[in-house]
Amino acid sequence: MSVQDDLGRQMGGRFSTAIVQFHAAVAERVGLNVSDYKCAEIIRRLGPINPARLAAATGMSTAATAQVVNRLEKAGLAERRPDPGDGRRTLVHPVEQGTAQEELGRIFAGFGARMAAVMEAYDEEQMRTLLDFVSRTTEVLEAEAVTLRRR
Repeated sequence: MSVQDDLGRQMGGRFSTAIVQFHAAVAERVGLNVSDYKCAEIIRRLGPINPARLAAATGMSTAATAQVVNRLEKAGLAERRPDPGDGRRTLVHPVEQGTAQEELGRIFAGFGARMAAVMEAYDEEQMRTLLDFVSRTTEVLEAEAVTLRRR
């Protein structure tokens, strides 16, 4: 088996499953399901965000997105605020401080330290190659998700 084949099997199998399991466990710690938790990540990354844009980013219906935002507000990870550009609309903002954020900080502090130890094995050029690979792979995955939802 070639390195490329082995990498493909690892990325498509054990690695991707481990990522899903890790994020599901993190979500459980803050009282959410993994889909809601990943929506909170999208809000942190893109927010403040219009609920319709959040629906488009996730592929969910606007009704399902409204329910997710309700659960995220209850968990203390998001809040709705009036859109300063259009008072008839709302924007969903990430909540920066609170019990959920403290728990996430504890989780990711330990995780970050363990990942830093892994990354120490690679030099700067290798890290740039890894960054390029992850960035390009992420773009492919995002595009494939859009394509699959259109079918």
